[in-house]
Amino acid sequence: MLISIIVLAAMLGCSSSNGSTADKTAKDQEVKLKFIWWGKDQRKQDTLKVIALYEKQHPNVHIMTEDYSVNNDVATQLAMETADQAAPDIIQGDYSFIFDYINRDLIEPLNPYIKNKTLSTSDIAKSTLLPGMKGDELYALNIGMNSEALLYDPEFFQEAGIAVPSMDYTIDELYTLLVQLKETVDTPDFYPLGNMFNANYYLRTRGASMFNAAGTNLGYDDDSLLSDYLSLYKQWSDEGLIKPDSYKEIPIDENHPVISRQSAFYFGFSNNVAALSKLAGHTLKLLPLPVVTEDGEGRFIKPSMFLAVSSYSKYPEEAVKFLDFFVNNAEANDILRGERGIPVSKVISAKLSAKADETGKQQFELINYLNTHSAPIDAPAPGNSIVVNNAFLLILKHVVEGSITPEQGAKYFRSEAEGILQGTGKDGAK
Repeated sequence: MLISIIVLAAMLGCSSSNGSTADKTAKDQEVKLKFIWWGKDQRKQDTLKVIALYEKQHPNVHIMTEDYSVNNDVATQLAMETADQAAPDIIQGDYSFIFDYINRDLIEPLNPYIKNKTLSTSDIAKSTLLPGMKGDELYALNIGMNSEALLYDPEFFQEAGIAVPSMDYTIDELYTLLVQLKETVDTPDFYPLGNMFNANYYLRTRGASMFNAAGTNLGYDDDSLLSDYLSLYKQWSDEGLIKPDSYKEIPIDENHPVISRQSAFYFGFSNNVAALSKLAGHTLKLLPLPVVTEDGEGRFIKPSMFLAVSSYSKYPEEAVKFLDFFVNNAEANDILRGERGIPVSKVISAKLSAKADETGKQQFELINYLNTHSAPIDAPAPGNSIVVNNAFLLILKHVVEGSITPEQGAKYFRSEAEGILQGTGKDGAK
């Protein structure tokens, strides 16, 4: 019996020694990580190349991807997978929804990994990290900077013989230009503006915002602010200046209105210029959004997207290592080329800026301009903002069709939005 006990103790001692099966570290084990993100074909090709490069350098790690066309699809899928406690390890998140997960403790805090040097933020400005922080804790790593912008094809304007405005143009100048384009371009179903800049931008130019900072109510008290936007939208729509159904999301593909020349301008984000230029076969250009009032600044620089690690991940440190690689590795960023926005690392950004092609320079020039011509970004939208936005789009549709007035639309929207945000409406009932 004594010998048996000694043998058993020796076996247990071996099983808990370094390199044993029971105590293998993630470095020795095969690590499988799931990465959810959105993007079109070029982004997919580049992302898979970066993943292949990472896996080559980390042979024990395998990264499975789950990709979607747009961020709303990721938000929907992520909600379902999180409810099943099967969230991906690595999440490409948008400012519009990532804080809903942070506030519910579903995202891994990153400060411990910065402290143990798994993640380096030494080349990233604190102001750039702030949008992904809650208090003093970093949860979501900003991976690129971009801005809302109007995208256009300079060759289209050259052929039409119409000049493009300077960066400090006003909304009145934009309207005059759209009318000129509508009168000049003799193409069936041509609409100068592929889609309208959003209501929140207009509200910001009037010193307000769609939501308050706490996300518990609307960010404005005067309904005339929204009815002015709805009136403007309906006027431009009635005059044939905006593509019909432009409030629907427009895919970035060969049928995009700027690529097909069904529109002269497209409201999107500055990093869209990379994918659209590739589709066009030449460099498209960017304009900041127009000045609406002299007193209000609606333009802002935003995180193009974040990378975050799910609190459900079995290998959070391994996932954080990939975040660090994505942001700080020069070879990886030579592949990515700032397509997700201007890199947040000052070292990487400087290298890409020095060797940027004409398309890349468009993003750098716009962000440089907005560094002195913008206001801070709004607080993150509340978790049920998608429901609020859907209600707004339905009301906008009724206004454009003429079944309700802009004033009625603004009033109805307040009633719907407050019910949702405060949990008293049919879509927000507790």
